[in-house]
Amino acid sequence: MSSDYIPRLRGELLRAAAEGKARRRVGPVLRPVAAVAALALVVAALVIVLPGASDVERPADRGDTVRLEYRVPPADCAETARILQERLATAGIRPAEVTATDDGRVTVTVPAAERAAVAPLLQTGHLALYDWEGSVLGPDGTPAPTDTDVTGGIDPVYSGSISESEAKARVSGRSDAVAVALADQPKRWFALGGAPAITNAQLSGARAAVDPMVKEPIVTLSLTAAGQNAFRELTRTIARRGAGNAGSNADPLASSHHFAIVIDDRIIAIPYINWRENPDGIDGANGTQIAGGLTPETAQALAAVLSSGPLPAPLTR
Repeated sequence: MSSDYIPRLRGELLRAAAEGKARRRVGPVLRPVAAVAALALVVAALVIVLPGASDVERPADRGDTVRLEYRVPPADCAETARILQERLATAGIRPAEVTATDDGRVTVTVPAAERAAVAPLLQTGHLALYDWEGSVLGPDGTPAPTDTDVTGGIDPVYSGSISESEAKARVSGRSDAVAVALADQPKRWFALGGAPAITNAQLSGARAAVDPMVKEPIVTLSLTAAGQNAFRELTRTIARRGAGNAGSNADPLASSHHFAIVIDDRIIAIPYINWRENPDGIDGANGTQIAGGLTPETAQALAAVLSSGPLPAPLTR
């Protein structure tokens, strides 16, 4: 990390704040462990939910515990139970027991005091990183990286969003496209096309930690060799396109392009890549961090979900 890290960071944040609400940091930021490589415009605080699943809460044998029941396809029952048990252990929820039956029932038994802490661990956990400008679909169903009416420009949250029905119409009939919403603003939708640059398959690990510079909770992500190459290529493409979009003396804060961090079809952040500081992208060999807007509890839950891998199927009632 360069010696001018703090001054540069402070300067960028002050400049960003001066540009108004569209530039404020209100949620998780993906950034490299060993460098300031990706100061980020973030669009949503981390809100981990379990879309489409409701738990059935029943009294357990002991008065200080609760038993939560879910349904999954019978063929996925054993693997689902294994992953949930791993997530509970990683999150430090003890004692905890997960059982599975042949007819597709999964039961989670935990201390009653930990009831609220279980919900974030029950999301499916599919991670995807997209080239934002290269993936957002316009009205004709194709990306338009230089059309700010499609991408939202420097303000993708408020300028580029569409309705849920429109987003789903744009991806209708396509196996390579998905409709996604903002995690904390579920009425703001987008349509993304093409394969994500990074998924769970390129993660080799995730853990909760504390940023030694700012003393805030973070989640550190380790990438496989393939993931490191994919992250480098993704950020290089975004940096170079942003530089081409900028002109000769443009401010990187106003012209840099973005990527999106999506978990289970919910956008948790849209960071930008500063093309002036990172003209050839970011080396992912040292891992990356998700930071900002996290508490120790949400960081631990997110690390548990990502380190265990996604569930084979969503949990349902």
